[in-house]
Amino acid sequence: MSAVQHRPIIKPLPSQLANQIAAGEVIERPASVVKELVENALDAGATRIDIELNNGGMTGIMISDNGSGISADELSLAIARHATSKIESVDDLLSLQSLGFRGEALASMCSVSQWEIISRNATAQQAAKLSYQLPERILDVNHAYGTSVTINHLFHNTPARRKFLRAERTEFRHCDEVIKRMALARFDVGFYVKHNGKQTLRLPAVKDDIGRARRVAQVCSQQFINQSLTIDYPHNDMRLWGWISQPDFSRQSTDLQYFYINGRIIRDRVINHAIRFAYQSILPPGRHAVYVLHLEIDPANVDVNVHPTKHEVRFAESRLIHDFISRSLRNALGANDEDAVHDISATYVSQDNHATFDSFQIAQTPNQYYVSESRFGNVLSIAHNRFAITQQQDKFFIIDLVKASARWVASHWIRSFKEQKVKSQPLLIPLRLTLTDEQKLSFSKSESLLQELGIQLTVDVNGDSLLRYIPNLADVYSRDELCINLLDASLNKNNLESQIVNVLTQTGLELSKLNLSDILLLLSEKNDLSAANDFTECWRELDELALQEWFKS
Repeated sequence: MSAVQHRPIIKPLPSQLANQIAAGEVIERPASVVKELVENALDAGATRIDIELNNGGMTGIMISDNGSGISADELSLAIARHATSKIESVDDLLSLQSLGFRGEALASMCSVSQWEIISRNATAQQAAKLSYQLPERILDVNHAYGTSVTINHLFHNTPARRKFLRAERTEFRHCDEVIKRMALARFDVGFYVKHNGKQTLRLPAVKDDIGRARRVAQVCSQQFINQSLTIDYPHNDMRLWGWISQPDFSRQSTDLQYFYINGRIIRDRVINHAIRFAYQSILPPGRHAVYVLHLEIDPANVDVNVHPTKHEVRFAESRLIHDFISRSLRNALGANDEDAVHDISATYVSQDNHATFDSFQIAQTPNQYYVSESRFGNVLSIAHNRFAITQQQDKFFIIDLVKASARWVASHWIRSFKEQKVKSQPLLIPLRLTLTDEQKLSFSKSESLLQELGIQLTVDVNGDSLLRYIPNLADVYSRDELCINLLDASLNKNNLESQIVNVLTQTGLELSKLNLSDILLLLSEKNDLSAANDFTECWRELDELALQEWFKS
């Protein structure tokens, strides 16, 4: 008789272990510590931040500020996990005003280092000190108003993490980049940096345009400032301001691209696409713009609580943000164009179906903003979250991006399928799908065909279906919806391309991911009635009067 196997008992993790696991998400390297501590100093209202690093931050990080400080009776809570002064309710989380808010950074870094915190607020006669040596005892010490945090020997008790750190020079470069990013976010704060006892950066606080330009020059080079445009575009409850490079100044890499939302540096595909779209026709292939841009927006319209490092965001209306940024940059880059312009009223309908009205300018000879050498010219705007409005000299075109994308993706997808060269990408977290009996039957009949198309669907021990791979070409579409629609279509090889076109037309897609240049070129090549793949249904040619009538309809 086999021995009975007992399931391990569910029990809470020890606090120290939980903090070390959290540190794996928040603290990647010394630069992560610097980022979190500087953010805390800024949230505390500091106007001066001093940063001292030893051995690239691996053996020592000390950050001192002149902010509001922490009272002695709250100091123990400062290192407790999920303890924070920055949010109190869900409403605060939906409209964040601070850089940090999760309440886990200090607890995480203290769990993997030898630490010390000294802080004094404006009402205290002396500062309070807490350290790893006596974590239960708060000592009275002398210290100026503000807070000093020391993090020594990072990952000393987690050698598996420490071995992934790089050379001193590499780790210091990451720390230096984080500090410069912060400095370009807050011009009213002074940043002073020492590495191994030697001062490496000195950025006094500034409050005027000349001082801000001087700081940008220190970080991005004086040459950039000399060949940049200063922009400031307010629009409703948004404002875009900063510095952008002129077309004759560019770089081979994207290392000098800084974008901030409400003072927080972010990386976002919608914004990156909007900026590339503004520059793509005026920069040579392989060259990249330089910019320092700030977007001010109602915090309730942007969600920063989507990633532990808070570098990614989610917009309530991403299409509106995309159009505002790309249009503002195009206007600035075309400011010296002597061609006459006139306004045409355009309608933008957001995904919640509430219409808003805006205007854009159409250049009579838009020779700077071509996205391709197609017959359709340059893209002016996206209307109704579906139609591209383009202009080629005195002709206007309405392009149905849903139909055009379906045709474009399907034609490339089928070609790769026939050549057995479909490339797929694994999903980091498999999507769990709930299938009907009919869909399960369809899957059992078409499983091998789906795999040839680059879609891998498996069934777990509970009978649930998990989507694990999707084809690269279909990345612009909603993944789970695409899989469900393919199963509903009961695919067969005899009519595969038309079936896929129908499926893609019915599947939600993210317009910001579309490569408009490729689509417009394909439409231009397939614009005759005798073409095997008829693209004529995807676009209409209009004159200016017809375009205005179309917007009114």
